[in-house]
Amino acid sequence: MGLILTDGAAYLAKNGAAWLLDIIASARLVPAVRRAEFEFWTLRVDLTKHCAEVVCTDGNGEREANNLYRQHVGYTDFPLAEQRLYVVADSSLGKVVMLTSEY
Repeated sequence: MGLILTDGAAYLAKNGAAWLLDIIASARLVPAVRRAEFEFWTLRVDLTKHCAEVVCTDGNGEREANNLYRQHVGYTDFPLAEQRLYVVADSSLGKVVMLTSEY
C-alpha cells in the first residue's frame, strides 16, 4: 500500500504487532487518510480487557486535530497501554511509518 517502515515500525511488525501496521495500511482506502500529509496514529489498549482502539488524526494528538480514522480492536495481547506512530508523506518514497521517537 505504498508504506515504508522505519526500523522501529518494522520491529513492531516483526514482534507481534503486524496487525497494527495492517490497520494503517488498510486505512489507505479512506480518502481523508490517503490525502493527509501527516498522520498521527494512536493505539490505546485496555490491558485488563485486552481490547484496544486505533485512532488516526491529522495532527500531533491535539484536541483540534481532525479525526481521520478510528477502529476498535476486539482482542489484543499488545503489552503497552499506548503506542503512537507517525505516518509522514515523502514525495520520493510514498508514506513513511515511524515511531514518534524516530521523527
